[in-house]
Amino acid sequence: MRKNRKNVLIVFISFENCIVNCYIVTMTIWQPSLKTDKPRYQALADALARDLAAGLLKPGDRLPTHRELADFLGVTIGTISRGYAEAERRGLTVGEIGRGTFIRQTPSNDPWPQSSDKPTTIDFSLALPVEVPEQITAFAETLRALADDAGLGAFLQYRPASADLRQRERAAAWLNRLGLQTRADDVLVTAGSQHALNVVLAGLLRAGEVVLTEALTYPSMKSQARQYGIKLRGVAMDEHGLMPEALAQACAQEPRPRALYTIPTLQNPTTVTMPAERRRAIAELVVKHDLWLIEDDVFSFLSDGAPPPLATLIPERTLYLSSVAKCLVTGLRTGFLVAPAPLRMRLLAAIHNTLWMAAPLMVEVATRWLADGTADRIIAAKRAEIAARHRIACEILAPWTFQSDPHGYQLWLHLPEPWTADEFTARARARGVIVVGGGAFAVSRRNVPHAVRLSIGLPDRARMREGLMTVADILASTCAATY
Repeated sequence: MRKNRKNVLIVFISFENCIVNCYIVTMTIWQPSLKTDKPRYQALADALARDLAAGLLKPGDRLPTHRELADFLGVTIGTISRGYAEAERRGLTVGEIGRGTFIRQTPSNDPWPQSSDKPTTIDFSLALPVEVPEQITAFAETLRALADDAGLGAFLQYRPASADLRQRERAAAWLNRLGLQTRADDVLVTAGSQHALNVVLAGLLRAGEVVLTEALTYPSMKSQARQYGIKLRGVAMDEHGLMPEALAQACAQEPRPRALYTIPTLQNPTTVTMPAERRRAIAELVVKHDLWLIEDDVFSFLSDGAPPPLATLIPERTLYLSSVAKCLVTGLRTGFLVAPAPLRMRLLAAIHNTLWMAAPLMVEVATRWLADGTADRIIAAKRAEIAARHRIACEILAPWTFQSDPHGYQLWLHLPEPWTADEFTARARARGVIVVGGGAFAVSRRNVPHAVRLSIGLPDRARMREGLMTVADILASTCAATY
């Protein structure tokens, strides 16, 4: 690894206030080595952690741009984006729209949160669905049935559309259970909802356009928006989710916002489900201000009694995202994108430009489950398991303030004084527990909440309990020390 440092004069100009601001920024020419068998984006995050631990990188350093590092390493810009996103997820870096990617001022004391050399690490950072025996049994049975299927060869061919008609019919019928009125022709099949979001950003928006979203939002939305040069503007939330009055104010302040991105059910990270009256108010504002609505609804099939999606109110303006990852199995990599007719060809082109199509064999497994009742059995088992884990979490964390839903995988833990999110994540990591600080979700760095997200879908319930006990011990020790 070679690294040089140079001072660069960066000029920020505000025409609104006729002010020119000048800053001296330390630019780091970081040239890592990726000699490893791991995927390159993971190797990039590992190299950053290693060089940070060795003192070759320091808090506050500004890292090379995506293009500069991609050119040096001979990889795609997408690989660099994934690597930087992985480093941010680990708490090592922070990205600021318009400025770049920086080493955190308070990085982890443990630069290897994902290393297999630390088997004692308990990772609450990934929003994994709980695993249940039913999903493994069902997968084995479906694979045996497919092996005897005379049409098996068709699932190994290219598809001109995103999936065949029968698969899209199954998907449409499944989504209609939430109240949508969707036909097979309305559905585009993607490789998961994250891919669907990428397709929407690439197919609908242009660099420089503004998307409004909850002040705390899905980290992948932040990283993908940066990749496409799309500007995010956070909108204030309350205990019911996105606030209509704040949305109206944001629409008035922004010259021409293009879209609103929201997770109305089991919102990530706050776990809030937006009530029906609030959804109607948001839908009215979307129409009034001529916005596209991007509704990320991956959790609805886990929820019990959530109101119908916003897409049922304004289908002509909504790009609706769903997937089987959270409610069935992540590895099937099957998502659904429902879009108004005028946009479908553009979005299909974006699917072809990224990976041509979701893997037909995986789509066949997923949609068979949706149609034959297997999905309902797996979801019932997952709901029971997550409810049991939620009871454990509530018991262990009872003395502290947190938000949760008995059907959700997340806990949003509000930290007592004197903790900040960065300090708590570092302390927890030093104790072998990985959590995600509020900064990973904050659209603006000016309003980072003193909170952390814990995802309790770990494969092992006992390990989940152990990790939560460690979190509780850190909080209890802190409270004791302040008295």
